[in-house]
Amino acid sequence: MALSLEDKMRIQTLREQGLGAKAIRAAYPHKGWKLITLKKICQRIDKTGSAVERKVGSGRPKSARTAANVAMVHEMICSQEDEPGTSKSTRQIAGELGISATSVRTIAKADLGLSSFRRMPVQVISEATRLKRLTRSKQLIRRLTAQKTKKVFFTDEKLFYVSPPVNSQNDRVWSAGRKRDVNPQRLLVQRAKFSASVMVSAGVCYGGKGSLHFVAEKAKINADYYTNNLLPQLIEDCNNVAPKDFIFQQDGAPAHTSRLAQNWLEQHTPDFIKKDEWPPNSPDLNPLDFHVWGAMLERYQAHTPKPKNKAELKTVLQAVWDDLPQEPIDRAILSFRSRLLACIRAQGDHFEHLL
Repeated sequence: MALSLEDKMRIQTLREQGLGAKAIRAAYPHKGWKLITLKKICQRIDKTGSAVERKVGSGRPKSARTAANVAMVHEMICSQEDEPGTSKSTRQIAGELGISATSVRTIAKADLGLSSFRRMPVQVISEATRLKRLTRSKQLIRRLTAQKTKKVFFTDEKLFYVSPPVNSQNDRVWSAGRKRDVNPQRLLVQRAKFSASVMVSAGVCYGGKGSLHFVAEKAKINADYYTNNLLPQLIEDCNNVAPKDFIFQQDGAPAHTSRLAQNWLEQHTPDFIKKDEWPPNSPDLNPLDFHVWGAMLERYQAHTPKPKNKAELKTVLQAVWDDLPQEPIDRAILSFRSRLLACIRAQGDHFEHLL
C-alpha cells in the first residue's frame, strides 16, 4: 500500500528524532507499514533530508515535451509572418505529432510562454468602408466634445430569440462516471431549429434610458414603418430622458438613411447625426451594440424560468431592460470619444482588439 504524504512527513519527523525503521513501525502498528518500505524511506531521509524528495532523473520522463516537439509546436501554433490564419489548432498539432492536445497546450504555455486569446467576430471592412470610417470618425471627434457626447441619444434595433444560441464550448456539465450515465435533462439543451424571436428598438443617453419598444409581429422595418412607428416613440423618449438640446443618433440601416426618415428628423429634432456623418459598419462605436445588447442577453440567459413563447419573451425582456443599471451605460457612452480616437489610430480599421 502506497504511503500518503502525511505518513511520509510523520516518518520523517520520527527519523529526525533518531528512531530507526523498526521503532517507527512499532510506534504505529495499526498502519501496517512494511519494514522494507520504512528502511528505504529512512535511507532517503538520511541522504536527501526529505522523505518525499526524488532523485534527479527519477519519475516519469517528459516524453511529450521533448526539444523536438517544442520546436515543432512553436513552428505550427503561430501564424507565419505576414500570413494570418496559417496557424494550426492544438488538436491538429496533437494529431500530427502523435501527442495529446493537453501536452500541446502545456508546451505552448510552459515551454514557449504563449497565451491564448478568444477570436473576436467582426464585420468585413472594405477599403472604401475603412476610409469612410476614418473620415467620419475624425469629423465626429471634432463635433462631439466630451460635453456634447453626454447629449447624444444613441438608438438601435435588436433581435432576441426565445431560445438563444448556446456556446457549447463553455457550457459544460461535470459528473462522475460515463457520459451515458448523466441525466439527459442535465446534458441536453433543446433549441428549436427556427426559434421564435422578437425585434426591439431602444435608445440610451448619459443619465437615462428610454423605453423598450417592441416591433409589431411580421412588420418589416422599412422607411415607412421606421418613420411612422418607431421614430415618434424614440423622440418621445428623448424628450423624457435626454437634455432639451439632444443629438439623435442612428446607424446606417436603409430605413434610417431613407429620405423620409431624414426629413422627419430635420423637422422633429433639435439636432441629429445625418446619414453621411455616422461611420458605416460601426457597431464598435454604438454603446447599444458594444454594451447594452450584450448586457441584456447575458441577463436574459441567466433568467429562470425560461420563456416558452413570444409573449413570455417580451415580459422577460421588459424586466431585464427595466433592471439594467445606468452606471455601466454611462461609462459606455463616455467611452465613445476614446473609441473614435481608437478608430482613427487604426486608420478606420478594426480596433476593439486594441482596447
